[in-house]
Amino acid sequence: MINPIVIAQARAFARQDGTFLGLLWLVGFLCTVEGAHEPALGLISNIVTLGTPFFVGWRLKKFRDEALDGKISFRRAFFYCFDTFFYATLLMTVLQFLYFKYVNLAGFTSMYLGLFQQVAKAYNMSAAEVKTVVDAFSMMKPLAWAALFMLYELIAGVCLSPIIAAIMKRNFAVIKEDKNEPSEL
Repeated sequence: MINPIVIAQARAFARQDGTFLGLLWLVGFLCTVEGAHEPALGLISNIVTLGTPFFVGWRLKKFRDEALDGKISFRRAFFYCFDTFFYATLLMTVLQFLYFKYVNLAGFTSMYLGLFQQVAKAYNMSAAEVKTVVDAFSMMKPLAWAALFMLYELIAGVCLSPIIAAIMKRNFAVIKEDKNEPSEL
């Protein structure tokens, strides 16, 4: 049975944690963009990317233990995780669009094209294929770039949410000891 109070509670925590995840992704994105000039920032970007499922799992654990007394079903955990990714994606899409629109689309596009040209050499792509892809990248507007990354982030959320939910679900309550009361033997 679907309980609207349970959904509202999970959604409220997911909004808050989605905001935190979106800001974490923003740091990773900015480190990626600037990582072309400073390799240490590229490392930070990779750590943020690889740390995303651990961050969501940690926030789910806090939600489970503090709001639900240590008990959460797979369905609720999956709903929470997917909503967290969804809200982080919304925030990140808006921030990326603003970055591409007002800050530095040309710099990002040239960085992306530079990476693509390295890949094209590795795969021995013909000059006509490279020119087609370069023309397509050059024609992309800020909204198209933000939408492209939005799709990647949503796909990551769809793939990671059931895994995180399966690992973090707990169908029994954790008994919390009150440290102020003496324990009985």
